[in-house]
Amino acid sequence: MPEKHKDYFAFETIRDHEQKIVCYYVTMIGTIEDEGIVHLRNDLGENEDQKMAFGRLSVYNQDRKISNLLRELNCRDYRHEHNDEGSRDIISFTAKDWRADEAFGFEEGDRILIQGKAYLRQNNEEKYPGRLPEISITTSGIFRLGRLRKVHKSINQGLIPQK
Repeated sequence: MPEKHKDYFAFETIRDHEQKIVCYYVTMIGTIEDEGIVHLRNDLGENEDQKMAFGRLSVYNQDRKISNLLRELNCRDYRHEHNDEGSRDIISFTAKDWRADEAFGFEEGDRILIQGKAYLRQNNEEKYPGRLPEISITTSGIFRLGRLRKVHKSINQGLIPQK
């Protein structure tokens, strides 16, 4: 588990005037970890000139709130893990245009705030029969809150003692 930080997850149900659900708006704070490193594609769209970044955010100990949304949408997140130290949910996100450039600059260990709409990615039924669709967040706001502190090594720490 990374450094102790308080992660956050909340969602709002956006409804129209007839009380029908339009979308779910999600706000989450978590950490970019090794399997969530952001990848950039810049060959999308009709003219193959649009950018999109794809990444995953690890959110710790928010599984009750996250499971409420997943149950309501009848879907799953990328991965859910539970151990003695707590739980970890890994949630996919996408960022478009200028947000893609910003997201591509994130590194492993960065603390990130993401806001955006939840949507469902359908599965390949032939490859994964009966598997629920995966939730992903299309970002409307994405911010770096902090970086992983690097441990400073003095030159003496790297020396091997001589006999």
